[in-house]
Amino acid sequence: MPTLHIFIVSWAGQHANAARIAESLSGAADRLSIVYSDPDLALIPDAGCESIRRPNELYWGDKFKACLDACYEDLMLVIHADCQCDDWKGMAGKCREAHRKINNLGVWAPLVDWTPFDIANTVIATIDRSPLRVVAQTDAIVFSLSRPVADRMRRADYEKNIYGWGIPWMFVACAFSNNMLAVVDESVPVKHPQGRGYDENAARSQMNEFLQQLSPAELVQYRLLKSHIELNRRINMRRQKPGR
Repeated sequence: MPTLHIFIVSWAGQHANAARIAESLSGAADRLSIVYSDPDLALIPDAGCESIRRPNELYWGDKFKACLDACYEDLMLVIHADCQCDDWKGMAGKCREAHRKINNLGVWAPLVDWTPFDIANTVIATIDRSPLRVVAQTDAIVFSLSRPVADRMRRADYEKNIYGWGIPWMFVACAFSNNMLAVVDESVPVKHPQGRGYDENAARSQMNEFLQQLSPAELVQYRLLKSHIELNRRINMRRQKPGR
């Protein structure tokens, strides 16, 4: 069975939820850590596991890099603390089992109920007799990376991408350009609140600069995967119009 390091990403207002998630995941991983920030410099999450503090003025890009820097296991599973799941331990088990069964699985994610990348638009194919769907994008809300994908992500520069947009595009493009798959497990529902608390225009600008680090093969996959999602989105919107 592949080794697993679970990271719970937390920030001001989410530490109690992070602690609850950590408690429910006790014994589910080889290592469990909370990566957090808070304006109170004295605050340390009381969660009974390792905690890694990051600067409060930085956001997801910095926390993701902290996860990469701390992970030495075969798999890295990241959970944002504002998410809810009825069975976090069961989710972690399904993640590890999927990676064990599928040798070329690069990226795994549960079915998140709110993400800009709805599975109706991202799905590419179904893996026979399973709830796993090969997808063009998973987002970076709850997800796991195999060691080869994590190793590639360590080579990226996150300094100018504090909001972290583009990170999932890079790891999914990396997977497909190296004969690996990205999947969503429809049997594992996760709730995620809507809305963002930062400047989306700045996040988009930072993403565009960040994605200049894609290799030529990754760039091809990124454009193909993005086009697949855009086509599915247009088709699904037409189907939803009255009279069709």
